[in-house]
Amino acid sequence: MRFKLFTLFTLLFFCSNYRVAGQDTLLLFHPTSYNLEVVQNLIDEGVFSMDGYHLLGVYHEQETYDYENAKEYIELHQAQHLSIQEIRGSLDPGNLFGKNNCSGQFKQLFSISKGALFMGGPDIPPAVYNESVHLLTSVTDPFRHYCETSYMFHLLGGSQDLTWEPFMEQEKEYLISGICLGMQTLNVATGGTMVQDIPTEIYGIWIADEILSLPPDQMHRNYADMVNRGCDAPTSYHFHHIKLEKRALLTRGIGFKSKSEPLVLSSHHQALENLGKGWVIAATSMDGKIVEAIEHDRYPHVFGVQFHPEKPGLFDPTIEHSSSCNSTINFQEAIKNTDSCAFHHAYWKHVGNVLQKNRKSQSQK
Repeated sequence: MRFKLFTLFTLLFFCSNYRVAGQDTLLLFHPTSYNLEVVQNLIDEGVFSMDGYHLLGVYHEQETYDYENAKEYIELHQAQHLSIQEIRGSLDPGNLFGKNNCSGQFKQLFSISKGALFMGGPDIPPAVYNESVHLLTSVTDPFRHYCETSYMFHLLGGSQDLTWEPFMEQEKEYLISGICLGMQTLNVATGGTMVQDIPTEIYGIWIADEILSLPPDQMHRNYADMVNRGCDAPTSYHFHHIKLEKRALLTRGIGFKSKSEPLVLSSHHQALENLGKGWVIAATSMDGKIVEAIEHDRYPHVFGVQFHPEKPGLFDPTIEHSSSCNSTINFQEAIKNTDSCAFHHAYWKHVGNVLQKNRKSQSQK
């Protein structure tokens, strides 16, 4: 009875506070001040349109991150289109893939929103996909992963329980965009597994200097930050090309030909291994060993990318990053006036177009 009263209160709280008159809702999981600023930067640069939407940040009450900075960001910028809300309830690897204490809140979040963004971050606890922990796997905030994985399962279902009816059967046009960790979570939530360390498991390399000697398209982060050269740590981000699959979302959806091999910005050491239920590969690394993008075979606006199309430096020419002890890099300058630049703009235009399409379809019901 106590739990039912708590759940009812929570659902009423969501309804009364986040159904802003005349606006629809887009969810942002892990709404740190940095992630809020990243989304705002995309809007300010004219890259991403969120017209008519309120951005509701969502996090679990037991996450280690202190969201006071996010609240201060919203207050400081008087951002009426931003707010954050915690999810409450017990989560652990044993109850993520089915009804749990957060299911009612997940259902309500789904019902008041048109889509959800899942951002990058640290490694998923291997227990979530029934594996032991690799020596190079670093889990820093397990409840973030429990919450995001469970929400995705509730929406999409997965091989963990084939009798589960996904929430998205009620709204197949719902948008889910997963970036880096976000894509990995999409895969794990539906029953997929992970390569826990690319250099050691894929290329058999354990030495940072040896990784740095690989061809650029076989590097998925800048390992120069792991080699102490007596200078400020270089950025962990690294450009490499990807291979787009024919007729996949990144070609047909945003208007790019499959022969295009855009440069993308990556910073990850893990990768998708076995695909979860419902996924189709949309892009790979040039050697075909790393999945760079996936899309869902049933829900047309559910997709993930392993790279980082959201980084502010891609759109702001004033941002410089250290690439080594003796050099810097401007991400925008590196791809300026190329297909790669157009690719990143087209990605966010597509996300914005889906949101506007969902908004219009709702008004016609």
